[in-house]
Amino acid sequence: MSSLLPADWPGEWLPVADNVSFALGQLGRHEEAIALLVRADGVEPTHRRASSLAYLYYDALLLHKSRKQKLSDPEHWRKHFEAWITEALRRQPDSVVDRYRLGVYYASVLSLKDIQASRWFHEAIAIFDRGNDEARSPRSRLYKPFVRSLYGAARSAYRLRRYPQAQALIFRCIRVDRETNHVEALYKYFLAAKVLVAVGRLDDAERGLRLALEVEYQRERDFVYALLAEISLQRGDSEAARRWIEAHIRPHARKSYIWRLLGHAEELRGKNSAALGCYKSALLKDHGGRHKTLVAIGRVQEANGDWKAARQSYLQATEFRRRRFLSDDPAALEALAALCERRSDVDGAREAYARMSKLPGLAERAEEALARLAG
Repeated sequence: MSSLLPADWPGEWLPVADNVSFALGQLGRHEEAIALLVRADGVEPTHRRASSLAYLYYDALLLHKSRKQKLSDPEHWRKHFEAWITEALRRQPDSVVDRYRLGVYYASVLSLKDIQASRWFHEAIAIFDRGNDEARSPRSRLYKPFVRSLYGAARSAYRLRRYPQAQALIFRCIRVDRETNHVEALYKYFLAAKVLVAVGRLDDAERGLRLALEVEYQRERDFVYALLAEISLQRGDSEAARRWIEAHIRPHARKSYIWRLLGHAEELRGKNSAALGCYKSALLKDHGGRHKTLVAIGRVQEANGDWKAARQSYLQATEFRRRRFLSDDPAALEALAALCERRSDVDGAREAYARMSKLPGLAERAEEALARLAG
C-alpha cells in the first residue's frame, strides 16, 4: 500500500495516509497500516500518529490474546507497542487515552499485572478530573477512556483485594456511565456484585446480579448465574445454589468452576455420588484449576472412606500446582497432612507439614504439628 504513494510526499498526502492507515487497521491489516503510518510520522511527527501507531500494535495484541488473529511473534508487537506508547506520552504527557491503553495492556495483554495497570488507570482518571468543564463533558472524546479507566481500575483493585477502593470505583463508574453506556451494564453490575460478595454484603450483591439479568446483553449470562449460586452457598442454601445452575446453565456450557460449584452444592446436600460426578466433569475442562477440583474430589473420597484414593487425589493436586504454578497448594497440603496423620502415616504427615511450614499463614501451625509428631 505504501509503495503506491509518491516517493516524496507533499504535505497534502499526510491526511490521506492517516485515513488509509486507520481504515487498514479497522480491517485487521495491521502491518500495512503501521508501515503507512510510520512513513507519515517520518514526514511529520505528531502525538496523534505516535498514539495511533501504539494503538495498532495494542489492537493486534488484544486480537492475539482473544485468539481472533494470531501473531507469529507477539514479543515483537509488545516491544513496539511499548516503544510507541512511550513516544506518544513524550509528545503529549497529559494523554488520558494513552494511559488508559497502558492500563489495559498491563491488565489484559500481559495478564493480571494489576499493580502496574492500576497506576495507569488512576493517572488517566486524575488527568480527566483536572480538566475543564468541556473536557469533562459526556460529549468529550475523553469521556469514554475515562469511564473505561474507572472500570479497569475497579477490576484491578478487586483482583488486588483492595475492596473499599474497588467498591468506590465501580460505583462511580456505574453512576457516571448511566447514560453513556461506554461499559456494558451487565459487566458493571457483575463487578459491583463481586466486590460486594467479597465484603460480605450478599443481599446487595444479589440485587446487583438481578439487575444484571435484566439489562440487554446478547450473549450467555452463565457467569451471573454462577455467582448467584456462589452467594447461595455462602448463605448455606445448597439447594438454591443447585437450582441456579441446573435451571439456567446447560451442562455442555458449564465451565470447570461452575461444575465445581455444583459439586460443592451436591456435597453439602449429602449427595456424594452426584458431587463426585460433577467434580469429574470439572476435570474434563479444567486447565488452570485442577488442583482445586482434585482437592474437592479427595474430600468426597475421604468422606466415603476411600482413604487411598483421597490421598492420591491430594497428592495429584500438589503435583499439579507445583508443575503449573511453581508453588505449593495450601488446601491440598492441609488435607493431605490431616489425612496422613489420621491414618497414622507419620512420614507422609511429616512431609506435608514440612512443606506447609514454608507457606505464609501456615508456618506456625505446621511447626506445631511437626513438634507433635516428633513427640
